[in-house]
Amino acid sequence: MEEIVMQSGMVELGIWEVFVQSRISISIIFLANAISILIAVWLSRVLIEKGANLFLKLILTAFTFAVFLNAYNNGLWVNFYMEGTAASLANLDTANGTIDISATSKNFIDSVASGGNLIGKVGVFVFFISSLLIAVIPLWFNTNTKKDR
Repeated sequence: MEEIVMQSGMVELGIWEVFVQSRISISIIFLANAISILIAVWLSRVLIEKGANLFLKLILTAFTFAVFLNAYNNGLWVNFYMEGTAASLANLDTANGTIDISATSKNFIDSVASGGNLIGKVGVFVFFISSLLIAVIPLWFNTNTKKDR
């Protein structure tokens, strides 16, 4: 019996180890998305200053939407990964029978099953939408409020 408890604990720790390692790559992906947003906003400002033609505006708008869609897709992958980890822990709990998994794992399963961190999901979505608008709106509409003298 003790051997089975030990094996279950090792499998649970293995699931958590993979989860923690993936959080590093998720952080790097978020950083890459933020840098892509900064590049899109910078290019938008450069094109505004240079008086870009319609073709360049369309290209930058497409690029900015691609940055947003990539960031949104990466956010979906993060959710899939969270759900996969919770499912792995739940499957381990089911396979264990009478042997319980840790309280942390049970809380994680419950958190993901209840929708996770809704405020964080909305916050990231608003961040990327507002970034998209910051890059695209000034490109197409004159937002300069200063009057020429």
